[in-house]
Amino acid sequence: MTSAAAKTGYVPGLRWQLPFVLLVTVLISYFDRMNITYAIAKIGAEYGWTTKEIGQYGGLLMSVFYVGYGLANMFLSPIGARFGPRKSLMVIIVLFSLFTVLSAPVAMMFTLFIFVRICLGLSEGIHFPMLNILTRNWFPAHERSRANSIWLLGLFLSMVLAPFIVVPIIENLGWRAMFYILGVVGMLISVPFVFLFVRDTPQESDKITPAELNYIESGMEPEEPLTDSIWEGYKSFFRKRAYWVAILAGICNNMVAFGLLSWLPTFFVEGKGIPFSSLTWATSIPYSLSLVGLMLWSYVGDKTNKRAYLAGMGFFGAGICAYFATTAANIYVAVAIFTVTIFIKVTYACNEFAIMQRIVPKQNLAAGVGFYNGFTMMLGGGLGPVIVGQVLAATGSYTSAILSITFLCAIGGVIMLILGRMIKY
Repeated sequence: MTSAAAKTGYVPGLRWQLPFVLLVTVLISYFDRMNITYAIAKIGAEYGWTTKEIGQYGGLLMSVFYVGYGLANMFLSPIGARFGPRKSLMVIIVLFSLFTVLSAPVAMMFTLFIFVRICLGLSEGIHFPMLNILTRNWFPAHERSRANSIWLLGLFLSMVLAPFIVVPIIENLGWRAMFYILGVVGMLISVPFVFLFVRDTPQESDKITPAELNYIESGMEPEEPLTDSIWEGYKSFFRKRAYWVAILAGICNNMVAFGLLSWLPTFFVEGKGIPFSSLTWATSIPYSLSLVGLMLWSYVGDKTNKRAYLAGMGFFGAGICAYFATTAANIYVAVAIFTVTIFIKVTYACNEFAIMQRIVPKQNLAAGVGFYNGFTMMLGGGLGPVIVGQVLAATGSYTSAILSITFLCAIGGVIMLILGRMIKY
């Protein structure tokens, strides 16, 4: 196949199995980080925590994960890249599975529990950077959005499936057993998948055909020279005001996303009084439409070329819907409106990295996106559950706690409208 044909045609092949294998690792990793959100009500009941203590201790347990996650994403990714993405994936899967298992025995000692949650975040921190390296190595430029979207589906699938897996385990075997089962089973599934089906580059695979290899190589961008020093590379995007505005938006997005994700199960059980077993449908349904939203809003963003404005309107729409969902008297109405809330909120996730690719110089994209992802996750993902938890602790009201998210949505919407005027994208 000629280079021209390769750029315009389509060659099916081995590369498309890779993102589905990576999807499995994302699914398992999100089960391990999200399990605490379903366990916190049971943990609090066992230890006799008051509503205020559930807000304080629960928020802290959820948030410290993102401190470790953000630090690893920012500072350990170069080490993982040097070690190789395939080997790094197997190592971090073993580590985050181990720390998931350790959560069960150390939960009796709160300080050790906090430490294990930080270690869990550190071990998962370089997961997404390694997936980005693999996607870039295996896919020509014009196929990467589709390839990325496949493994990114693991994130949203985990939110849909986790209630049907995690909740029954907790209810029938206990929350400690849940940590043991998820850690062991996740490792037994993920590590063999990566070992058997993942190679760092297509050139390392003995199963790829010459035609497919030529197709992949013909669609690669020419390599650009790097800056003379690491600091010079960072300065290339640090000096851009749009980069810091995007970081503010990313922090707001993660505060909203993880504040809601972390506290929605407890809000339904403690705030709305539904049976714990009902979490299987109450927390999975709101995330079900996110799978459709991921595809729809990506298409709209590409067609309109107004990604920042679209994400801004998504913030406003999600905030309005969250208000009505939180104040709804009927649990079924609340779940239905939360479903619309998350469907609209996906507009940011669909356009987030495309916006960063617009702002950050191409030759420094890895450093720019890595710093952005780690910094916004550490602050936003860390602060979101804490803010909601502190509102809960101060007011004693689960409704007030979740309503704090609407305020964050308004701030995020304003920031994205400002960013849209700055980058015209």
